[in-house]
Amino acid sequence: MLKATTETRVLGQTTKWIRTDRPFNFPTSVRQALQILDDAGHIAYIVGGSVRDFLLGPEWTKKTKDHDIATSASPDDLVRLFPNAVTVGKAFGVIKVPVEDSRSPFLEIATFRKDLEYKDHRHPTGILFAGPTEDARRRDFSINGLFYDPKTARILDVVDGIDDLRKKVIRAIGNPMERFKEDALRLLRAVRFSTYLGFDLDPATADAIRARARLISKVSGERVRDELTLMWTGPRPMKALKLLSDLGLLVHILPELDKLKGLENFQNSPGDGDVWSHTLKVVDVLAKQNEARMPQLAWAALLQDIGKPIAARRSSKKNFNAHELDGAKIAKDIGERLKMAKSDIDVIAWMVEEHLKFREVFQMRESTLQRFIRQPGFDQLLKLYRAEATATDGNLAFYEFCASRYDEYQKRAKLEGEAKLISGEDLIQLGLSPGPKFSEILRTIEDLALEKKLHSKEEALEFVVKNFVG
Repeated sequence: MLKATTETRVLGQTTKWIRTDRPFNFPTSVRQALQILDDAGHIAYIVGGSVRDFLLGPEWTKKTKDHDIATSASPDDLVRLFPNAVTVGKAFGVIKVPVEDSRSPFLEIATFRKDLEYKDHRHPTGILFAGPTEDARRRDFSINGLFYDPKTARILDVVDGIDDLRKKVIRAIGNPMERFKEDALRLLRAVRFSTYLGFDLDPATADAIRARARLISKVSGERVRDELTLMWTGPRPMKALKLLSDLGLLVHILPELDKLKGLENFQNSPGDGDVWSHTLKVVDVLAKQNEARMPQLAWAALLQDIGKPIAARRSSKKNFNAHELDGAKIAKDIGERLKMAKSDIDVIAWMVEEHLKFREVFQMRESTLQRFIRQPGFDQLLKLYRAEATATDGNLAFYEFCASRYDEYQKRAKLEGEAKLISGEDLIQLGLSPGPKFSEILRTIEDLALEKKLHSKEEALEFVVKNFVG
């Protein structure tokens, strides 16, 4: 796909170009923006992840979510050329143009620049406008420092990114110790790219991550959350979890998980290993069973045993009783620390608390079972328990029973709807006064209906008259 290298001068710099022999197809909005910049006399290249995906091949190009443009146009030029752009990042030479034909709502266009000293391990104190060579060398990893010139179908590579793509290696540009000191979020991005692409970490880059691992505490909870969520919902969450541990990052971002190491897993089958090993198995099995996973489900799989260290300390027999309740509380604490939405926190904590109730279903009353499977989000809870059971001993009897009953419920609900037999208004018409008794009566009627002992409103009202009126 790549042809001979040629040299030209761009903005006074000698640059090396590699010609491609297949088209780079990108959205119309990107093509139009490039044309606007070209018509105004500016150099403009596509840069970053979409170029990397293009070089990896069609399978990866289909996954590209956005396209970024780097240009010689100044920020003032960009604002004039794209009057509808969001200009919050203009001071750093970046604007965002709203688009409708892409997976991302914005097209990011940035002026070629060189970053000045970083002040907080995240943001530079300022920038200097420069050329593509300096712009490439300020970026994080070599595979993300490639430019594509749409006018000549050539790749500009001043950081040996193409060679690293061939070797399947994630390598920090320049001095890795400096790259991670500048922006500590790159510590997590290295792990994410490694696990998403299936690439190895360059040894010097990995060593620098270990040396700079403590700096991850300088990054906001929101940014840590976003990177981790992409790892857990990506193709290799187990590898991501192992790498975070091996590189010394896990203890700084999720110390609760780090405590699972070496904790004997009494509750699971013999030979299942410690709780840490079991957690690795669960996230791996979940990914294999569900290529696409909701973030809440992925996080719940990661945290499903997070309460076991507390339960083990509480019990002299180390039997882990009630670890789900401890886990739900810890899951909430983690969610709040990572600035998750309250709705996401509630769902994750609910799944952690409920995921082992499947083992009780054969002893449940029919009404209790029906309430269990009718909970909102039960389809996701089923997926979690299937992964947990597969990773434990492979016994899917509880899962298959509940999956069958849930399927029956879904089909019946579509045909019959979910109307209750009676309401509080019906009880008032029978002469009963609103109060605590109402809840008891309505709950009793609902139980009997779920157990198929009452089938109509008339039967329900007759039961209330006989048992609660007078």
